[in-house]
Amino acid sequence: MDFEKFISDPEGFSAEIKKHIYKALQTAVKGEYSAHKDYPVYCTKKKYRQSTMTEGLPILIPSIPDVILDWAGIEDKSITHDDLLILDLETTGLRRGGGMIAFMIGLGYYENDNYVVEQYFLPEPDAEINAFDLILPHLDKKAVLVTFNGKTFDLPVLESRFLHNQLWIDLRSKSHIDLLHLARRLWKKKVPSCALETLEYYILGHIRDKELDIEGSIIPQTYFQFLITGDPELLQRIFIHNQTDVLHTAALFAMICEQIDYPLPADRDIRIDYHAVGKLYQSQGRKDEAMNILTALVDENYITPELVYDLGIMHKKDKRFPEAESFFRQGTDLLHNPSMLELSIILEQRNKDFEQALLVAEALSFNLLADPYGNAKKLTDLEKRIARLKNKMDKPVKE
Repeated sequence: MDFEKFISDPEGFSAEIKKHIYKALQTAVKGEYSAHKDYPVYCTKKKYRQSTMTEGLPILIPSIPDVILDWAGIEDKSITHDDLLILDLETTGLRRGGGMIAFMIGLGYYENDNYVVEQYFLPEPDAEINAFDLILPHLDKKAVLVTFNGKTFDLPVLESRFLHNQLWIDLRSKSHIDLLHLARRLWKKKVPSCALETLEYYILGHIRDKELDIEGSIIPQTYFQFLITGDPELLQRIFIHNQTDVLHTAALFAMICEQIDYPLPADRDIRIDYHAVGKLYQSQGRKDEAMNILTALVDENYITPELVYDLGIMHKKDKRFPEAESFFRQGTDLLHNPSMLELSIILEQRNKDFEQALLVAEALSFNLLADPYGNAKKLTDLEKRIARLKNKMDKPVKE
């Protein structure tokens, strides 16, 4: 360190050090600095062909199913992949608040047959306002945001930082598809968790290279270390991590769109929980599509207690009681407690077969007694049902 120069011209010395740090960052990670005179933003840009497999993952979205747009509350059904802006932040903390900033903003969008990933990195925290200057045109141009856990994390963080910089941007009113919540609907019963890296492994069949990637928990301290030392070596991993998040969010959304659009593909994809897909259609009021999806699973001998129960409930709501009874009987054969209760109700109220209704109710009572504390309320209600059925059986039949 040149102490004489530092003492004689501290500002000039700091500017020289900053120049060396900026140059080292550009050497470590290919990119360019923004044109801002003070506190430029470091920008990277990479293009992927939509028509090719990226790291073995398709990223082309042929169309966005209406059921997803309905689920996301998006009325405009003409939305295509060209209207999407995928967003992912790297921040100085894992929880909102406490002056946390987004030191890297990753964006992904479709343009001219390419999927483009852009990253805006803050070499200094004071560059934040300039990063917003760069991303606002993207937010204005693209109609729909796509994130992974953006409702809980990314969007509130951005809103907070916009307000801090006296920018009044209403992100909450912008159309938004949060893939975490969609993934939970589709895979919560098939995977250990719905974290993005877990879905990458179990659903996309991808394992991140630990030699190149970085654990999310140490990303904040890695950025702080860069601010202190100016050493950009570990920053390379953050750029790769963020780029992978933006890329795989697109790949996951592409796979979902392709596989759950109705009519569903003829060849079943083992990664897809089609029962959950049927429930998604049902939740959006698309009863016919939901019924067809779930019935097709039964026809293909994919039978689970929950599946036949859901079909039974759907037929019961439509007052198709013989069909409902048939599905509840299948669930009863599989010792599914909710199906047993529904079968007992139908036998009593519709068929007036009190004896059979009592037998099913007593069998259900035996099952519930295996966990009396967890089923206390159900057992109390069931005891009343059993008593009522016995009372009905004791009454003489009117001729």
